[in-house]
This record gives sequence, C-alpha cells and structure tokens, in this order.
Amino acid sequence: MASQEQQACVSVEVVDNLILGYVLKKLTDVFEVLMEVSRQHHPDNMQGLLEMGSVKGAALIPFWLKRVESSAPIQVSHVLIEQMNDAHTFKQTPRFQAQIVLFDALVEASLAMDIERYSQLGKEAPLP
Repeated sequence: MASQEQQACVSVEVVDNLILGYVLKKLTDVFEVLMEVSRQHHPDNMQGLLEMGSVKGAALIPFWLKRVESSAPIQVSHVLIEQMNDAHTFKQTPRFQAQIVLFDALVEASLAMDIERYSQLGKEAPLP
C-alpha cells in the first residue's frame, strides 16, 4: 500500500513539474518579447511603453504568476534553472537573458529560492 502511495506522490510531482515548466516557459516567452521591445526603445520613450503594454501574453502575467505561487520556491528554482541550462546549452542567448530577469523577479517576489540557497540545499540533500 505504501508503495502505491509513493508512486502516486511521484506521479503528482511529475505532473506538477510539467505544468510548472509550461507556466515558466510562457512567462519566459513574455519576458523575452518585453526585453526585445525595451531594447528597441529607451525606457523614457512613450512609444516603447505603449508597445510593451501590447505585448502578446503580457496581460496573462498575473494568471501565470498565480500558478507559480502554488509551487514551492525550491521547485520553481529547480525547474527554471533546468530551463536556463537548456537555453544556455543551445546558445539561446536572448531566452537565457529573459530567464535571468524572470528568475530575479521571482526571487524578489519570494516565489523562487535564490541561487545561493538553492545551491546549498543541493549539497545537503537531493533536489526535487
């Protein structure tokens, strides 16, 4: 019986990580476009601000963040760092830069664990 419960927990965790991965991908997509728009316009340029507001998906940021809030900060860090490693490996520099900004924003909002604490946990115990 305990084995079935463990399998169920692992299955739920896998599904949760897949959903979280999808949400972080969507947030990264929006951040990537926002960063491109901001590169094209100076921050004090009103046209740039108007274009940033019309970025596809920007209106969904609160929805995606709500989903991130339901995950543990260590899980958010783990999944996003895996995605960052993939972007870095495949030399997707704009995506990697957007993920760095997203990661910092999530840490600032206490939705992700900062890299130093996350790294320390990896030395003490296995990560999710």
